[in-house]
Amino acid sequence: MADALFRELEQTFARKDDAKVEDVVTSIKIALLDVNENPQAALLGQRALEYAVLAAARRCDKPAFQRHVAQLKASYADPQLATQSQKRRMILGLHLLFLVCEHRLAEFHSELELLSKTDLDCAEVQFSAQLERALVVGTYERVLAARNSTPDAEAYGPFMELLVDTVRQTIAECAAAAYESLSITAFAKMLMLSSDADLRAFAQASHPEWVLAEGRVVFAAPVTAKS
Repeated sequence: MADALFRELEQTFARKDDAKVEDVVTSIKIALLDVNENPQAALLGQRALEYAVLAAARRCDKPAFQRHVAQLKASYADPQLATQSQKRRMILGLHLLFLVCEHRLAEFHSELELLSKTDLDCAEVQFSAQLERALVVGTYERVLAARNSTPDAEAYGPFMELLVDTVRQTIAECAAAAYESLSITAFAKMLMLSSDADLRAFAQASHPEWVLAEGRVVFAAPVTAKS
């Protein structure tokens, strides 16, 4: 029964029915309770959780993502299971990216310390580690550019967009504090927005107090002297 459910899980994940993925994974967990402990059942449980993690990331369900990652850690602690996973390093890097998005940097570094040298050097972990370093030193343009070079666009994309939005807000706040106004075109380039129209949409959604007129973004209305 568990094998049939796993085939259903693969099909459900492939058609991106991520809410249904949760239901099928739960059914697999229940089915495995009736199976005597054996390596094959443990491996199937691990693979089901991996799909659950990726589906949660794809729909940006942070509580579900954290819950499934926590359960996977117990499985990955078994070397025999961990070495059979084709998704393990992707999920390691994805979890690190999530911690960066949440600005949980102490936890991020604790997780790095638990990794082997081989895992530390893998592309997925290095991607998230380099993002964290870029954030710490304030090279925000590297963070914005990194969304085009993720290890896996589908898996990393949603969390990456959250991080990009956070960085854009940080850049916008710094610009507003440093300047009275900026050229719309220059500011859009600074935020790595593709057009002036995208900047107008960003301003309307996040900073309605800005005034966009005559080719410039005015961050603060001029103070009128009182008579």
